[in-house]
Amino acid sequence: MAPLQEEFGWERSTISLGFGISLLFYGLSGPFVAALLEKIGLRKMMIIFMSSLIIGATLTLFVTDAWQFILVWGVIVGFGCSLFLTTLSPFVSSHWFEKRRGLVVGILTASTATGQLLFLPLLAVIITNSSWRLALLTLIVFGIFMLIIICLFMKDKPIDLGLRPFGAVADPIKTELEVSTINPIANAFMTLRLAMKSKIFWLLGSSFFICGFTTNGLIGTHFISYCLSFGIPLLTATSLLSFMGVFNLVGTTLSGALSDKFDNRWLVIYLLFS
Repeated sequence: MAPLQEEFGWERSTISLGFGISLLFYGLSGPFVAALLEKIGLRKMMIIFMSSLIIGATLTLFVTDAWQFILVWGVIVGFGCSLFLTTLSPFVSSHWFEKRRGLVVGILTASTATGQLLFLPLLAVIITNSSWRLALLTLIVFGIFMLIIICLFMKDKPIDLGLRPFGAVADPIKTELEVSTINPIANAFMTLRLAMKSKIFWLLGSSFFICGFTTNGLIGTHFISYCLSFGIPLLTATSLLSFMGVFNLVGTTLSGALSDKFDNRWLVIYLLFS
């Protein structure tokens, strides 16, 4: 955020709008992405959405006006994030695992913190010694590398490898033909209508809203620029955020493991009050 302010003279609120639209976009698109996953398959979806992230990051290198940044980062990057940040983990756990699903979701969710831990100090060093464009280019290179890995090795389901889901004692019931006949958009709206009638849905939605507001909305977006306004060096600020990622990594993985053994309602209550 700070390098964009320095180069273009944009207000922090303008840059935050781009980030905010991105968060809103991938949040609202979650149900539709989940429905498309069932119809199109995991591998194709990962290729499409990783390509969207790479395209969005590449176009960001050439933005000159605030509206371009808001469009590129808010819509294109937000679209690319919608699969990886909200939908991928539960899909993988439910299709590839019969046991230890909570632990799997915990590990996949913790990977966000791991990326933060590894990349933030590196990007801070690049920005300090060079420019934000080189830092973004570094992410693009890693994104292209991951796209190649996905194309070569990613499979939709264990049956594609001749395997059963982990912990399964019988082959899963095949529902591909049923899923292929359902309109994914209609399926998403139908599922949303059913979910909105459930009290549990609203309780979980409220809990995630609080979590997203504090982590992504406040800490993830504004923590580093807030530190810079107090004269804290960029590398120090990013290291502090990365240090938080260590505890996030441990806590998320542990929470996932505990969810396999205990009533999740008590875990949510504990997390809310902590």
